[in-house]
Amino acid sequence: MIRKLFGDIKDGRMNRLAFLGYWALLTVVMIGFGLALVSAISAGEVIIGGDLTQAQDKLRGWFTLPTGLIVGLVSMTVFFAHLNISAKRLRDIGLPGWWVLLGLAILGGILSTQVSTQASNALSTIVLIILLLMPGGFFGRRP
Repeated sequence: MIRKLFGDIKDGRMNRLAFLGYWALLTVVMIGFGLALVSAISAGEVIIGGDLTQAQDKLRGWFTLPTGLIVGLVSMTVFFAHLNISAKRLRDIGLPGWWVLLGLAILGGILSTQVSTQASNALSTIVLIILLLMPGGFFGRRP
């Protein structure tokens, strides 16, 4: 599983069902991590007694640089795994994986800043649907 998520960066391929499974797994991991973080913050506020300013001061003491680094490392790891499986799926379809992802990231950034965040989110959803529905070798390069 680790190799599927983080290995074969340059030439790996992934079929539709495997992509769906790994994408869902990574999404659940990220949601679970976010919920655990929110639960820890909420528990800290309850322990303090509900005083918001006192809870914020206490949380600043708890969530220091090491905590921020851990949160950032987990987020970047899951983000890279999402990009890697997307690149593998794009290569399976017959497109150059990382180059297409770079183009989509630039297009998403432009849409987000010039149009709206909803337009960028719509692009992401459309790309996900295409990756899930398009058969391998659609653009001529058979896996």
